[in-house]
Amino acid sequence: MNKKTLILGVALIALIALAYGYQGPLKKWQNNLGKPKNILANIKIDLIDKIEIINQGKILILDKQNQKWKYDNSKDFYVDASVIAKVLDELKIAALSEMELVSNNRERKSEFKTDGLGLEIKIYQAGKRVSDFIIGSLASNYVSSYISVPESAVTYAVKADLSDVFNPADWRDFTIFSTQKEQINKIRFQYPNREFTVELKDGKWNGVLPDKFIVNQKKVKPILDIMSNLKAAEIPAQVFTNTGLDKHLIIIQATGDGINNILMIGTASDDLYYAKRGDSDNIYFISRAEKDELDKWSWQLK
Repeated sequence: MNKKTLILGVALIALIALAYGYQGPLKKWQNNLGKPKNILANIKIDLIDKIEIINQGKILILDKQNQKWKYDNSKDFYVDASVIAKVLDELKIAALSEMELVSNNRERKSEFKTDGLGLEIKIYQAGKRVSDFIIGSLASNYVSSYISVPESAVTYAVKADLSDVFNPADWRDFTIFSTQKEQINKIRFQYPNREFTVELKDGKWNGVLPDKFIVNQKKVKPILDIMSNLKAAEIPAQVFTNTGLDKHLIIIQATGDGINNILMIGTASDDLYYAKRGDSDNIYFISRAEKDELDKWSWQLK
């Protein structure tokens, strides 16, 4: 290889390096020049273990415990899995998205509700707070949410539906029972003036206590449906006074392979009935139709 060829080769390599620098890192640096830094970029979704939501002075705490999210330091209420999944998905989108500077005027924060009218969100990882920001209203494009840092005058827009996912109708899981009804093989009915039991043997339901009686198989099905998969119609105030749950008006127990579902039903409030599981103090409302389906005499199953 002569000297001229060598010089040309080195020049070619230099040109290629310059082109790569312009199209690669340099180009990326130029494109990002002037763009605001993502204030949520340090959030690692998989490491989040606590979320605080402050709404005009009221604090709600969501605390991750053994892959489930405890609701507001309650004894036995957890966050609905689908609700928290949407929150984490949108947070991840926001943390990876570009921020758009909307305003750097503190006086305009009320316009975007990124002032005291917004939701202040504090994110924790390994017990350490890693982010503190305010979610304002949904942007006019119905795609982006306005966000800000509490002490900052700046408001940004980020293409993530943070405004909606942090405002669910209810954070709590309304599930009372969620089991396989095929595994239930015995149902005990207990009321103040009567008690009886039906049991599944050889593929058929029969009355076994206190006396044996023939059971219409179709009449057991809706009871099985309720006692295996039941969601509350509403969640009332967690106060036992006047619920009737201490009077043991209706107690239904469905048992089977690894299943022991006990439902206690109290008095009515409007057209709903107070109810609770036997192993929990959580109070729920179930519908009148569900209550009536479980309020039976043995002859009604024949």
